[in-house]
Amino acid sequence: MSDKLVLDLETKKTFEEVGGDFHKDKLEVSVCGVYSYERNQFRAFREEEFAELGEWLKAASLIIGFNSKSFDFAVLQPYFKFKLSKLPHLDVLEEVYHALGHRLKLESLAQATLGEGKSGSGLDAIWYFKNGDWESLIKYCLDDVRVTRDVYEYGKSHGHLWYENLGRRETIPIRWGNDANVKEQIITAYRNGEQVEIEYLKTETDQRGLRIIDIKAVKDSQIQAFCHANQTMRFFQIDKIFKVMPLGKQEHFQTKLF
Repeated sequence: MSDKLVLDLETKKTFEEVGGDFHKDKLEVSVCGVYSYERNQFRAFREEEFAELGEWLKAASLIIGFNSKSFDFAVLQPYFKFKLSKLPHLDVLEEVYHALGHRLKLESLAQATLGEGKSGSGLDAIWYFKNGDWESLIKYCLDDVRVTRDVYEYGKSHGHLWYENLGRRETIPIRWGNDANVKEQIITAYRNGEQVEIEYLKTETDQRGLRIIDIKAVKDSQIQAFCHANQTMRFFQIDKIFKVMPLGKQEHFQTKLF
């Protein structure tokens, strides 16, 4: 099996308890959360299941994380005899640093890119572990996995991420988006007169979800389309479209591109 995995973990101890951030190998893992693309499954591995986790990791064609090369893999390495650093790995934070020259928190990156952030902090996860609240711990960890996956997918779909820079929302170019980006897919569908289903990010009035639309006009940063969900014409911001899935020809369509 060759799978693509998104990974995040939580620790049993704080840096203060192990003598600082030079001792990541002593933090110990309470739970390791993984999303498997091939299985389309979120899975939380506890310590007694790490042998199986190791098999998942060794079989993966790519492992995706956030600050995972310098943190997650350093914390996880004592549990395995094989070298985690030898596995195919995409660290989203490393890509952000490459583009900007400085680091960002996953929370701020997700808020600017997805309109939503993390559900808590790593200290919350340690509290859950020390109090035996495995349900909350696993939910928190897998939520971080989901956010990391969605940030990665947004970059793949758009060719960039977003961040706040002195109160302005600016793009971060990324290097893993090799396919046609969302705007290119929208323009192609419009020119072909194709109805599309889009996954739209959360706004003040909408929850993220699927919309079937007929595109009527394409502007620089938005499209005008007939939305079948509410049977009205409306505008959609291109940078809030997460995925585009062509559904075939519209019943009636125009060929003139605005």
